[in-house]
Amino acid sequence: MIRIACLIVTLAFATTPALGFDPAIEQLLPRVVKLYGLKAGAQAGYGTGVFVSADGLILTVNSLLIDARRVRVAGADGVLRDAEVVRRDNGRQLALIRLLPPPVADAKPAPTLFFDLACHKPNESNLRPGDWVVVAGNPFKVAEGAETVSLAHGVFSARTRLDARRANKEFSYHGEVLILDAVTSNPGAPGSAVVDLDGRFVGLIGREVTSNLTHTHLNYAIPRGVLCEFLREDGSKPKPAEAESSPAQDWGIRLTRMGYRKLPAMVERIRHGSLAEKAGIRQDDVILSVNGTNVSDPEEYDKRLALILPGEALDLVVRRGRSIVPIRLEPEKPQ
Repeated sequence: MIRIACLIVTLAFATTPALGFDPAIEQLLPRVVKLYGLKAGAQAGYGTGVFVSADGLILTVNSLLIDARRVRVAGADGVLRDAEVVRRDNGRQLALIRLLPPPVADAKPAPTLFFDLACHKPNESNLRPGDWVVVAGNPFKVAEGAETVSLAHGVFSARTRLDARRANKEFSYHGEVLILDAVTSNPGAPGSAVVDLDGRFVGLIGREVTSNLTHTHLNYAIPRGVLCEFLREDGSKPKPAEAESSPAQDWGIRLTRMGYRKLPAMVERIRHGSLAEKAGIRQDDVILSVNGTNVSDPEEYDKRLALILPGEALDLVVRRGRSIVPIRLEPEKPQ
């Protein structure tokens, strides 16, 4: 009952302007493409992408789909073109692909209509809870050939950090997301474009995931700012999570490890003068959770620490004897 009431309150603030959804749809249809590639098991061999350059660069999600030797792209004209993978980002679960040159001289050129994310400029769209958004993609592969991609509209609800899983495995992206009330957690929908009612690009629908908090499918989009970070990188530099070979040492915590059997995440040693010592972590403390997520062994602890962004605090819950103690470690601010 509470969940329904909250939705009604959110929708009460959503007012549609005189032009309705037309400006958003006009921007979406020529810039969203259908992708076809590798299929295996429950993984769909189709998806969605968005043109982000005049020479055929396409932003989409990182999935099994683009592992195919031959990725095919269908634009608004329905013509199938081959594409190649340019770059992947496992942390953000994003990928960039590029249309290959036409095989014959008289073939249609690469499209010129694209979403200019203008990553060097501030985001012109300032979404507020209750604002309408429009989504375009190819859920369930309902659009074939030159058929128009599917459209959905809904309301932007909130910004939050993603804490989710896929097929009972922790989902690698834990950054900011836009929560939508539009139903987008469907096969083929990841990679769909999200715009506001003025047609300004605000996000990309992410992969299908289940919330660790509510255990339900999440309808969310990766915001424009995160997409810009991905597009600005050249792929040659390691990501923050990849740059640290031993993330636990950053906090001054060393856990007990024995290769031949599983142990709980028990503190073996605290480095003198470290953040852990200042926060009050003690030898023999057993770490039960990291930033709200339970950990059962040192391997899970390492994985959770690797997802913490620079400057982000570390919230631990430890068992100390018979007591449960919450401890917060605040990273030192640069001088």
